[in-house]
Formats: sequence, structure tokens, C-alpha cells
Amino acid sequence: MDNNLKIEEFIDGNLTEKELQELMILTESNPNFKKDVVFRAEVNDALRDKRYAELRKLLNERSNNMASSSNKFWFQNELLKTWHLAAASFSLLLVVGGLWYILSNKPFSTERLVTKYYKPAHPILQIRSAEMNTDDALKEAFSFYKQNDYTNALKYFNSLDNQITAKFYSGVCYIELEQYNKAIDSFEYVISDRDNLFVEQAEWYLGLIYLMNNQKNQAIDQFEKISDSDSYYSNQAEEILKYLN
Repeated sequence: MDNNLKIEEFIDGNLTEKELQELMILTESNPNFKKDVVFRAEVNDALRDKRYAELRKLLNERSNNMASSSNKFWFQNELLKTWHLAAASFSLLLVVGGLWYILSNKPFSTERLVTKYYKPAHPILQIRSAEMNTDDALKEAFSFYKQNDYTNALKYFNSLDNQITAKFYSGVCYIELEQYNKAIDSFEYVISDRDNLFVEQAEWYLGLIYLMNNQKNQAIDQFEKISDSDSYYSNQAEEILKYLN
């Protein structure tokens, strides 16, 4: 996929999470490409809101900055290809360290909600030796986990049977490996135990898994439970519900 098509697919909201990450890396390494992304997003906003005066101003500014007439003709030609973006309904925010986007005037898609709210759990920094004397296995598991080697991390986590810490992080590994049903089993086990430090996180991840697995009704039920509780994630759950309802 060439760079111009990447930008159009980004603005149309058609990039996968992996493609979005690749786009973010490209914007940080290529300043000119980054400027094009920002400009295309601004053009899209102008078209969407029918602010034609603003659009003309943007065109004039860009044209005046062109180093050569050939570049100017290239840009005008490329711009013609982007008129279909008027139907897109989102804005773009560039922040230090990454590229983010938000939607306006239409609900988030499931994929966009997941991209916005899901992050793998940070590995714990300390392991209590009282936990079934499993320090060595957990250290090996977290070593792989920190390297994003979730397959090997999972082998060590699963070797610890139903130890709560291992069970929780095995759920995260299953998410990363897109084995959502197994992830659900892991988090439900943690939640049913209740007497552990991972319950709130497990409840949160369970709701996100339902989104990933296109189980919207279950996701709504789960996030309603979280938003009605004193959970650390209650406010975020309430935000998600605004997009789902």
C-alpha cells in the first residue's frame, strides 16, 4: 500500500490496529509524510463541515509553499482523489510520541473503541514467594511477557495451574493472541475468586474482550456493571457506554 493510499485509508477509518501502528511509526520518522497526514485531515474537516472558505485558504497556503510547479500540479491531482473524504466523520490529533484520532458526529466502531481503551497490563515488578513458591516460573513468564513473546509467556503462566497472578496474565496473553474465549475463561476465574488484586482489571478486560469478539450486548452488560461500581475503571466504562448505546 503506497503512502497516499495509507492516508486515505486512515482518514476513512479502514486501517487495522497493526496498520495504524505502522502509520504512527512512519509519521515520526518522516516529517513530510506527517505534514501530509495533518493536511489531509484538515481538508477532510473542511469538506465535512462545508467550510469552503477554510478549504480555499488551506489550498492557497499549501500551493504557496510548493517548491516547484510540478509539485503543485502533483498536489492538485492528489487532492482530487480525496474528495470522497467528505463522508468521513472524524478529526485528527497529533501529540508528542504518537498519532491519535477521534471521531466526531458518529459513534466509534468496535475496533476504534478497542484501540482507544485497550492496553496490555504492565508486568508486576515484585513477586511474593508465598505464592506457591513459583517465583522462578513467574520470572520466566514475565521475561517473555516483557518482550511481547506471549506464546512462550503463556506456557509458563499455564504451568502454574490456577495461581491467580498467572491466571490473570494468561488472560492478557490470550487477548494478544486473539484467543478470546480462553481469555474470557481466565478472567472469569480471577473474578470468581474475588479475593485478589486483579479483580477490577479482569472485569475491565472482560468487557473489552466482548467488544473484540463482537459481543455487543455482553459488553454493554459488563460495562454497566463497572460504571455502577466504585471500580477504578467506572468512568472509562461510562464513556464506552455512550458510544455503544
